[in-house]
Formats: sequence, structure tokens, C-alpha cells
Amino acid sequence: MEKWICLGIMVLFSFGVEARVGFGIRAGVSYASLTQIVDEEVTYGDRLGFCAAGLMDIPLSRKFSLRPELVILNLGGAYDVEYLVEEQPYLRIERIKSSYYALQMPLNLTYKILVNNWQFGVYGGPSVSVSTPVREKVLPEERKFRPFDVGMGVGFYVQHRRVFTSIYTHSGLVDRQTRKQSHESQLYQNSVVFSFGYWF
Repeated sequence: MEKWICLGIMVLFSFGVEARVGFGIRAGVSYASLTQIVDEEVTYGDRLGFCAAGLMDIPLSRKFSLRPELVILNLGGAYDVEYLVEEQPYLRIERIKSSYYALQMPLNLTYKILVNNWQFGVYGGPSVSVSTPVREKVLPEERKFRPFDVGMGVGFYVQHRRVFTSIYTHSGLVDRQTRKQSHESQLYQNSVVFSFGYWF
């Protein structure tokens, strides 16, 4: 296993030596949404946030490259919680809003189309992320989110010389809730990011 990891690092390093590795930054607005499934009914709760990222472009060929990123995101959304009111024997549904920060690390494979000074591209790949604690106090208990997530994302960008704009959509694959009510299903974090960036 260690031999394969070393071989992979050497291959990436050889690409970086033979081709020009690019470094860039981007920032923009994130549209985050929590997708909740309750009794086979899907509901969504969204919010606006921000993102900022540093990225690399490691050429594999004239049209393909690897683009690892390090992204700071403001995520969250809204979801429903049902709990029993002690004073009266009935269930109450409350809409809970959440907000937290995540450090996301996508590794995207990029396909480029070059037209004069313009560049168009599509990209996608897996990602892992860690997040700050989210604690929302809901009677009679406190609910927490998992501190990690894995997901998949796809995006599209348009670049002119060194400046680019992009749209990137990401879907989390891990149930964010550590504790669920008996009738609840999963709660996933999704996001769409609109950003502007610059290559140095």
C-alpha cells in the first residue's frame, strides 16, 4: 500500500516538474440547503453563505488536469424537528435554522476547451470536509451534526486570460445528524457556489 502511495506522489510530482502547475484563488456566494426525508417526504431548507478557496491546477495533458482545492464554506440550512410538549399531550413541529463553517477538500478532474484567449471547462470529483460543531437547542434534547462529510461535486467555469467565473454544485453523502427521531430518515448537506477567481 505504501509503495502505491509513494508511486502516486512521484507521478504527481513528475507532472508538476514537466508542466506548469498553476495556483489560484476564488471567492463567492454559496447557496446551502439541508435535504430532509421524513416518512418518505423530502423537504428542503436553504440559506445564503459565502466561500473562499485556494486551488491548484496540475496539468495531465493539454486538455486534462487535476485541481485540488482547500475551501472554507459557510453552510447550514433549515429542517423540521418534532418533539413532545410536556405540558400538553401533543407533538409540536418546529423549524430549526442552522449555520456552521466547513473546511472542504475536493479533488477534481478537469476537462478544458481552449478558444483563443478564452478557456471553458467542466470538472468534478470526490471531496472530504470537516466542520465546526453545530448545536441547536431543541426541547427536550440537544441535537448535533456530525463533524465530517464526504461527497461528490461537479462544476463549470469560463476563463479569460487569468480571470475566471465558476458554478459548482456539491452533494453530501453522509447523514449529518448524530441522533434521529424514530420516524426520521437522513439529513444531507447540499450546496451550489457561484464564484470569481484569479490564477497567479
